[in-house]
Amino acid sequence: MNKQIIDAILNAAIKAPSGHNTQPWLFCPCAGGIRVLPDASRRLPRLDPTDRELYISMGCAVENMCIAATQYHLAANAEVDGDGSVRVLFAETGRVEESSLVSVIPLRHTNRNTFDGSGVPGDVIDALSGCVTLLCHNGTPQFDIIADGIREANKVIYGNRQMVGELKEWLRYNRQETNAGADGLGHDVMGLPDMPSWISRAITSVALNAGVQTRSDIKKLYSSPAVAVFSSADDINGRIDCGRRLQRFLLTATLHDVACAFIGQPCEVEWVAAKLAMSLGLPERLQLLVRIGHAAPPAAYSRRRPLGDFWQEGDS
Repeated sequence: MNKQIIDAILNAAIKAPSGHNTQPWLFCPCAGGIRVLPDASRRLPRLDPTDRELYISMGCAVENMCIAATQYHLAANAEVDGDGSVRVLFAETGRVEESSLVSVIPLRHTNRNTFDGSGVPGDVIDALSGCVTLLCHNGTPQFDIIADGIREANKVIYGNRQMVGELKEWLRYNRQETNAGADGLGHDVMGLPDMPSWISRAITSVALNAGVQTRSDIKKLYSSPAVAVFSSADDINGRIDCGRRLQRFLLTATLHDVACAFIGQPCEVEWVAAKLAMSLGLPERLQLLVRIGHAAPPAAYSRRRPLGDFWQEGDS
């Protein structure tokens, strides 16, 4: 592959979602393709101590690579190595048709706004259902189970200074901070006005408590017509596969103008995740909850670091 194709595939990869927009991946060349490695410097040791979100994020990036390769009629095969890296191998063939999802890779983004409550058409629900373990619909007991999980998880997370401190490390409080780092949760993504940092930090500190956060989260939950539930084996292979399914889900939703937002807290507290998995009848570990619906106005896009920041020369 020439450099132009490699850059295009990697630019697609870095548009994948990641926990708190940490962008925790690195790339290096390998025989026949590109190796994707976890970037340990971008771990979330308090909120993600087992690297569950990190490997799901890697899976999202890998899936973007495989989808992007189709526009060059390349067949892509992802192989997980024992060290937690993934080799994405490409083969030239004229039989590969360009995926309909290629065009929406740069358009996909998280919309944290309250949704308008309108339903998602049945054919779109059918298209999304193939990627998920379970799709819960508003008005069912499953929504109330998820709401209880949000309440319980928020008490744990926002009652833990170290967890809250780690979250604050990835918040960007105004336009200058948002553009400077090109990572983390930008002020516009979080719905904060562009104000001096000390004002935004004071406002955010008040909002980062269990009561305020739970009221907001519950309102957003019940504004959504459905919540997608993802479960998988709780090992590196399972998490990467979950990330690949998640990315196909998000891109399919984007293709059909359906907004998506993560409900992260219940998945970040181990005992809450286990309780929800049992209550929802999941076969494996609860990995992700994603609410879907329609929202206006559109949400801001998270920034991405330059491609060169992720590239490593030589196979390690």
